[in-house]
Amino acid sequence: QHYYITNNLRMGSMADSLFEFFHSQMILYFEETFGEEQIQYNMEKIGYRVGFSLVEKATKEEARFKENVEIVKYICKDLWQMLFRKQADNLKTNHTGTFVIQDNRFRFLNRVSQSKQYLDRGQQYAAFTCGVVRGALTNFGMPCTVTSEVNVSPTCKFQISIQGIS
Repeated sequence: QHYYITNNLRMGSMADSLFEFFHSQMILYFEETFGEEQIQYNMEKIGYRVGFSLVEKATKEEARFKENVEIVKYICKDLWQMLFRKQADNLKTNHTGTFVIQDNRFRFLNRVSQSKQYLDRGQQYAAFTCGVVRGALTNFGMPCTVTSEVNVSPTCKFQISIQGIS
């Protein structure tokens, strides 16, 4: 006899839990295999491929955006929704190619202790998402660098610097 979960909420919660577990296991794997200094690099690299492919598939039927601000708004709303089932909480820009996306309940930091020891490792937990954002923006023709900042868990800020704009 087979049992199927028909409640979308339960399926979503299970998928979310599996995604978080997989993310934390990737961090442990990279730490054990390559050492702590390689975690961010490897997580960002995987995130880049995910972000590049995800945007390619998600927008193939849509018209391309014309303005950088439209593209970053797409990241904050639609891409964040695909990844985290919520939109980013805040978007700021200096109108010279720098954007800051803030997530006040960043999924990968929700279960991380708020002690200094773990906050210092916050960038490792955010590296995958930095890669996703960089990959997505690169696919849109916006080469950039993406860094993260974690001062108080679970809040995370992602700073995007678009290359070639000043």
